[in-house]
Amino acid sequence: MKLRVKPPSQWFPEFEPEVDHALFLIGHRNLLTTGRSQLALSALVALAVYKQTNLVILTVWLACLMLLGVSYMVLYQHFLHDVSLPPPHVAGVMRWQRYRRTLQFISAVGWGSMVWLMVPGATVENAVLMTVFTGVVGHAAAGNSANDFRGVVISAITTVVVFVWHIPAIFGEDALPLVLMLMLYVVALISSLGNTHRSLRQSIRLQLENKALAISNAEQAARAEKANRDKSEFLAAASHDLRQPVHALLLLIEAYRQQLPAAADHPLMQHITQAGQSINSLFNALMELSRLESGIEKLTLTEFDLHAAMQDVLARIRPEAQAKGLHLRRFQSRWLTHVQLCTDLVLFKRILANLLSNAVRYTPHGGVLLALRPAHPMGELTSQGLWLEVWDTGVGIAQADQTRIFDPYVQMGNKERDRSQGLGLGLAIVRHACDLLGFKVTVTSVPGRGTRFRLTLPGAVVLAQAKPQLASPPTATDAQNLVQAGVWLRGRRVLLIDDDPLVQLAMQALLKEWQLDVRAAMCGDASVLQVCEAGWQPECVLCDFRLPGAMNGIELLDFLQQTFPSAIGLLLSGEMVPTVQQAAEDAGYMLLSKPVDASLLAYTLGALLERRHEERNP
Repeated sequence: MKLRVKPPSQWFPEFEPEVDHALFLIGHRNLLTTGRSQLALSALVALAVYKQTNLVILTVWLACLMLLGVSYMVLYQHFLHDVSLPPPHVAGVMRWQRYRRTLQFISAVGWGSMVWLMVPGATVENAVLMTVFTGVVGHAAAGNSANDFRGVVISAITTVVVFVWHIPAIFGEDALPLVLMLMLYVVALISSLGNTHRSLRQSIRLQLENKALAISNAEQAARAEKANRDKSEFLAAASHDLRQPVHALLLLIEAYRQQLPAAADHPLMQHITQAGQSINSLFNALMELSRLESGIEKLTLTEFDLHAAMQDVLARIRPEAQAKGLHLRRFQSRWLTHVQLCTDLVLFKRILANLLSNAVRYTPHGGVLLALRPAHPMGELTSQGLWLEVWDTGVGIAQADQTRIFDPYVQMGNKERDRSQGLGLGLAIVRHACDLLGFKVTVTSVPGRGTRFRLTLPGAVVLAQAKPQLASPPTATDAQNLVQAGVWLRGRRVLLIDDDPLVQLAMQALLKEWQLDVRAAMCGDASVLQVCEAGWQPECVLCDFRLPGAMNGIELLDFLQQTFPSAIGLLLSGEMVPTVQQAAEDAGYMLLSKPVDASLLAYTLGALLERRHEERNP
């Protein structure tokens, strides 16, 4: 919205819909006060002069002024509907100006006629009326100039003309100086109020322009946010189709490595493996960031032992630190023996793992320290919260860059985008995850000496000092170290259901390398039973969630439970929608998200099958 600025030399401003609508609102708010003032002041004037003036004239004058005061109140009610309409309401404003000026003119005649209440020789009463007259003109002009300067000029001139008409009959030879004084007073008053009115209009223009600019900025910000959210939602929604080929690629690489053990040490094979792992890392980071940005990530609040979670993350990072010759240490305050948290365990581990991995990556020598201590040593633990800090002796971060490092794809000192130095997404994920969990993350760094990242865990998530955990669940690192697929899985019967031919081919190749007895199907209805030969019953059903036909993976597993009640159901899905994860949990099935690490898949299959064996043979 572009408002025209009127030149200051223009005496009566032109009609401007937006500005005049704002002035209309100001004038409408003042109507009730104006009407009440008319009633009160006219009654006081009558009380002051009724002993000296003609009672008939006084009665007629007072009745007219009282009626005028009521008219202002009626006008206020009449325009209530117009006030509620959105601006600029041109028809209502122009009608308002006509009605308002008519009342102003009648009021000017009425107050100017007050001169007929004067009586020659009644010095005190005449002085009172003169004082009231000048006050009424000044107050009315000042009050009405805000909403209608043209009406003010007309009413002020009318008031003076009517008033001075009868002045000679009252004051005789002294009338001329008095008339000149009144006219000079009105001219000075109008001139001053004209400047005030123009300044008010200019102020309203600026307010309207600022409001329009704020609305425009808000709309642009909303469009940018929507575009970003649409992008993130698209990536999150498309994750299933994107995960399928990545999942198949990683499984085929692992299957080939196991088919030809001699080729595993070949440089070309190692490069292929590294490329696959890089694709997987980049893909997972992009999907994770898009989920956090799009707002579809739903929190799963659980109670867990903080020290066990820290130890799990440290175990995953330690091989990388040892490979660089770094000391990876842990410190905790002596007041914190076993702390219980209530937050999302998965997101918490992602935050901590990204911070530790980032510290190891940018520390060429020295070490990395993970420290836990109360936010205020003398305060209550549950009210003050905790500080979880990651210290390193790395290259450090310049002061000017310390706010940029949390933006996606920002990497300091890596203009060539060397993948070995990370993807520039880890700290962006940390920031979004902290916002989601209600954590505060800050950074302090000295270039050349090191960096400290501090997580402030609010007191709301710190439950209490907990008893030590006797055991912690197995991690991906444990699976990497413990799995012996040929021993655990040899001869076990698995039914594989996946509608993607490439994924099914890769899964069959890997499962057969583990010496599993595999049957595979691509459909998601009752015809899946046709792949099971007579007498062959699966011990485990590996089922994709999204399948053709009437049933999804959960419904199909429920159906197969009726035929194979002893079989274990395990879901695989590229869907990262929280409702899918919740539905699998409610149905009692474990869900692995694609792309699945081969060692984690082997460990999970072995653990599930071993548990079922122990249940059947106690």
